[in-house]
Amino acid sequence: MKVGAQRLMTTAATMVLAAMLVPTTAMAQAQPAANAADADGESAAEGEIVVTASRRTETLQNTGLSVSAVDPEELAREGLVRLREVAETAPGVHFSGGGLPNANTITMRGVAQTGRATTVGIYVDDVPIGSSNSFAAGPSLHYDAVQDDVERIELIRGPQGTLYGSSSMGGVVRYISRDPSISDIQGSFKVDYSALEEGRTNTTISGRISVPIIAGRLGLSVSGFREDFGGFIDRIAASPTGAARNVDAYDRRGLSARLVARPTDNISISLMAMNSDLDSTGANTVALVGPPFALANGPYSTDEGAMALVDDFELYAGTVNIDFGWGHLISSTSDQRRSVANSADLVATFGGLIDLLAGQPAGTTKSALFVGQTVTDRFVQEVRLESAQNQTFEWTIGLFYSNERSSNLQSLLGNPGAFLALDVDLASRLKETAVYGQATYYFTPDFDVAVGARLAGIRSSVALTDGPGLIVANLPETTDKDTVDTYSFTARYRPNPDLSLYARIASGYRPQNANLPLIRGGVNVAPLIIATDTLWSYEVGAKGDLADNSISYDVAFWYNDWHGPQAVTFVNGATTGGNANSDVTAYGFEGVMTFRPATGLQIIASLGYAHATLDSDETAAFGALEGERLAQLPRWNGALRMSYDFPISDEWDGFISGGMRFVGNRNTGYNGGIGANGTLITPLITNFKLDDYIVANFAAGVRFGPVQATVYVNNLFDQYGFTGGTARPIVGGVRATANVLQPRTLGVTLSYNY
Repeated sequence: MKVGAQRLMTTAATMVLAAMLVPTTAMAQAQPAANAADADGESAAEGEIVVTASRRTETLQNTGLSVSAVDPEELAREGLVRLREVAETAPGVHFSGGGLPNANTITMRGVAQTGRATTVGIYVDDVPIGSSNSFAAGPSLHYDAVQDDVERIELIRGPQGTLYGSSSMGGVVRYISRDPSISDIQGSFKVDYSALEEGRTNTTISGRISVPIIAGRLGLSVSGFREDFGGFIDRIAASPTGAARNVDAYDRRGLSARLVARPTDNISISLMAMNSDLDSTGANTVALVGPPFALANGPYSTDEGAMALVDDFELYAGTVNIDFGWGHLISSTSDQRRSVANSADLVATFGGLIDLLAGQPAGTTKSALFVGQTVTDRFVQEVRLESAQNQTFEWTIGLFYSNERSSNLQSLLGNPGAFLALDVDLASRLKETAVYGQATYYFTPDFDVAVGARLAGIRSSVALTDGPGLIVANLPETTDKDTVDTYSFTARYRPNPDLSLYARIASGYRPQNANLPLIRGGVNVAPLIIATDTLWSYEVGAKGDLADNSISYDVAFWYNDWHGPQAVTFVNGATTGGNANSDVTAYGFEGVMTFRPATGLQIIASLGYAHATLDSDETAAFGALEGERLAQLPRWNGALRMSYDFPISDEWDGFISGGMRFVGNRNTGYNGGIGANGTLITPLITNFKLDDYIVANFAAGVRFGPVQATVYVNNLFDQYGFTGGTARPIVGGVRATANVLQPRTLGVTLSYNY
């Protein structure tokens, strides 16, 4: 497998580098003017997309990274307002799960979410959101800010360890906030009402107002939304808490405020506050029986007991930007807190374990009440000094400090008998201190090379107390230290204004953590340390325009070497951390084509391929053979989107938009078999296949001045499919569940913008 991947990358690199050497004198003469415009992102040519993925303002075409820039307002026209739907528009990006409204697991470029620490970083502007800690549920709690006051969403693929630090091995999702106006009053109000084919109705109300307090110097914006989702999953009568309808309903509210001050022409200050609350009464989860695995109770029915989920998120951040002329000093300070509390009857998963621990016959336990709360407080301070964009020699140096504290409380009570199987108080902490820098040298206005490096010191600690001591052992505070260095090398060549080529080598990592002990037969069977895992990526890409800018393209080929992947391991149905004893090789490509055949008409097609497999037999975490695909990753994903804006009369305009999103089949576990040394390798994570699916959406609407009315259909053909699933090992077998695509949804939206 590795030989084939290397051949693919060698061929791709040869093609791109050959193109970089083609002499085009006439085209090269036109480039300096284009570069001069690009040096200042504000002066980019009309129609060009400006991004800040490299933490500098650049046009999308000239960025030496693989980036998708998504306008959330465009997707909202079709009722697509969640992180999963944004992720599925980008090649090489995959969303898995979604059983709960706050459960957002994102992977990029074959870097599967194999462990407890996330592989994709989440940022709001310059502020990292969430946790890199292995015990704060970071991978499954990626913050969904799509409905907040966001101007665009940047999905940056490939490891970003140099500029963004730990837990960005696969890439980064950046929410770019909308600036308040400092010149005139602006505002918007929107009401969205929709009906689910298999459930109740949904209502979302949102609004924004932006006012200049001091013209040209001080502006304030306040926005908010409330989403009431009706749900479509029904609980069966045989569940521990009886029958109920639409148990996956939820209520979500968000409020944000941003104050921007420009006391002088060279100083800007931004203050931001965000708050989000979520209340949910159940999960989008259906049970499967097998193997072979099939629905146990129907396409939209669950056997799980009642649950209650409360998720509170708060963020306060401030940024100061001082322009010295020759460069900028940017200081970003943030403090965030997230509390997720839930309770549920998990007898289907843990009933057998309680019977085993209590020494009673199987099936005695009729209720397994789980209560948990995870709280994370994180303070981040970052200061960086960067030169002005000058196309001669540009540099950035920065200091980064992050301090996160997490508590994780869990209890598990079996009835009848009030058997306390678990009563955990888990405290963990992760500190990261880093220095980083990047320098770009322009050999010519058309060719430059950038080199970056980051040196990070990691200090992690974990302590645990458990009253019963039956599943986990008490652990006094244990502290570990680690030092990690990451690098990036990028070469860009722009032979003409319509073509940009780049090659990139970069690394990333997830930080080391002390581990939790799991007891089997009175002995700890878990590794003491979850070691740092590292990844090196090699990438070549091309971006450009054809046919007088009526066609744009963006293509990249990549190859990953992933060493010692962090992993989740199971013992008697309980989980802890560890590392796989096999490395991973992954390779693939991504491509996006944009067509503009007529005024107002745009068609965007994207396609991604990712092939990620184990380099050798794996026995520590997965139970898999050499060459098996990593779980939860599709090989293929793609999207096709169309929008057409047209005049109806002098005062009325119309539009239609729509698209399709494709996600290929995925394995949920591993098959095992006869290993290289002739021994039988038993899967530690049972496998069943999630079939591929295609989801179509359509919208049509009219605009009259500031008023817009839209009718949309989400999941037009009512495709049934699974967005995620797992066959979790439990005492006596496996517990297989899956998460379901939202069924066909018909909606209307009325908005007013001024």
